[in-house]
Amino acid sequence: MKLVSLRVEHFRQFRQPAEIRDLQSGINLFTGPNESGKSTLVRAIRAAFFERFKSSSVDDLQPWGDSSVAPSVELEFEWQGERWHLNKSFLRHKRCDLQVGSRAFNGEEAEEQLSSLLGYEFPGRGASRAENWGIPGLLWVEQGAGQELNEAVSYAGDHLQSALGESLGELASSSGDELI
Repeated sequence: MKLVSLRVEHFRQFRQPAEIRDLQSGINLFTGPNESGKSTLVRAIRAAFFERFKSSSVDDLQPWGDSSVAPSVELEFEWQGERWHLNKSFLRHKRCDLQVGSRAFNGEEAEEQLSSLLGYEFPGRGASRAENWGIPGLLWVEQGAGQELNEAVSYAGDHLQSALGESLGELASSSGDELI
């Protein structure tokens, strides 16, 4: 997956729209002084992919000192040769829209399409956690969370082993456990 652009509005300290366009292939580093919004942008990406738009456990996304607006995240990304557009709003105006080409998905159908596409799960209840994120959970590392990567890798490994097992099972007589 290649993240192409990110736009947030009414999201933590970003009361006005903030947009990053033309992200490059490979690793993109966000640098800046403390409290400039680097961690907030990573949180926005994680929220867009891993939090249910109807979740009531995302109060931390609310703009500081203003509970009258809805935090929103808009992402464009490329996946398997197609450009996808994801738009999610939380809390006050709960909404999720996912579009690729002429196909459009809304609400829970959009979230299920997204999780199926990228290979992760939403939690049954509450906020999402590392064990739900699968391989995409390794793509955006939050400040101060580097020491938690071992746990995230073990969760992603389960997803990877499952995907490889399915693929290799079609090609070989075993489930691919020896290769894994």
